[in-house]
Amino acid sequence: MLETSGPSELKFDPFDPAFVEDPYPTYRRFREQAPIYAWEQVKGHVVFRYRDVMALIRDPRLVTDGTLGSGFPDELRAAYPDYVAIRENDLFMMPPSAHARVRKLVTPLFGPRNLEAHRPRVTQIITDVLAALPEDGVINVFRDFAQTYPVRVIAAMLNIPSGSEPEFLAFADALIATIFPGLPPEQFAGYMPAVSRGLDIVRACIADRRERPMADDLMTHLISACDDADRLNDAELLSLVGGLIIGGSDTTVHLTTYTILELLRHPDQLALLRADPSLARLALDETLRYNAFGRGGGLARFVDQPFTFEGVEFHRGQPVFLNTPSAFRDPEFVSDPDVYDIRRRTNSSPWFGHGPHFCLGASLARLEAETALQQFLARYPTIELVSKPVYGNHPIFRDILDLPVRVSTK
Repeated sequence: MLETSGPSELKFDPFDPAFVEDPYPTYRRFREQAPIYAWEQVKGHVVFRYRDVMALIRDPRLVTDGTLGSGFPDELRAAYPDYVAIRENDLFMMPPSAHARVRKLVTPLFGPRNLEAHRPRVTQIITDVLAALPEDGVINVFRDFAQTYPVRVIAAMLNIPSGSEPEFLAFADALIATIFPGLPPEQFAGYMPAVSRGLDIVRACIADRRERPMADDLMTHLISACDDADRLNDAELLSLVGGLIIGGSDTTVHLTTYTILELLRHPDQLALLRADPSLARLALDETLRYNAFGRGGGLARFVDQPFTFEGVEFHRGQPVFLNTPSAFRDPEFVSDPDVYDIRRRTNSSPWFGHGPHFCLGASLARLEAETALQQFLARYPTIELVSKPVYGNHPIFRDILDLPVRVSTK
């Protein structure tokens, strides 16, 4: 029986439509009444308070590898070898020594300074997307704009053959969705064809680039990444490209959509950003703090060594969800957590993770979303919400599938 730190009548249901639309009253109740909650559905705990989340995110007894070093079951390995191969070499599942080695090789390629060289390419792709949108009328921010540019950016940076964007997006969705604990077997199996198609595209690209290296090409740079004659192997390359697609595309789609939504809900903040477009990056960070697009569990960790925290026993193998969306609305983090202020500067911005597991694609996501936000507002001096957003049923994200806005270039 799982232990909890609050009243048993509290129920956590991140698929409740009312929760999806606005989870923050629920988060407040849990922070106050059950800050460490026994979530029976996944046989683990959810941690809601800022101080607890930040303490546990640094705790070495919690690890990112859900297999706890035991590897994937033989039946999964036999049924889905492509999936197992990419997951076993994922940065989140590598043992610490391998993780440190790969991060050392590739981190310089994903730093803000190196990625800045790609800004003209990013800008041109977003310019082309906006040019195809109507000058006046109603558009769906998610489908017509936010979802259309990130995969094109990744594909351009990797010089993936044109026409592969749908497969790349499906690949990213499949990798994200199958990380979620407790996914029904039939749903898991349904994602596997997309994984195989995506990996085939990436393998072909790697083979081509080994034969014909290209200048200003991220895939060539990944293949060439070297330190004391140590290079990435093909399995590591495949996993890194998969991680790049996730960190630089799917995350960017939701970040762009949510930031435009919050700016339209807060006209005073939209006016500030129009007056000073350099606030775009702060607006993105404030949106991640104020209305993150995670469905509710938060960062998944797994108990490697049993321990007791705040009177609750954590047992080996159990998942622990560090609920960062709740933590960043905690008054212990900022004094006015329910105020949306794009001028806010915090001492840290842990929206993309912490320490050695800080998201490798964070700088790319910020570069893309910042450019998209600035260009979208420059293109449309007039933007207004038409109706409330329509949310999807993604296992990880509070994904907005429909955000209709009326726009005008006048």
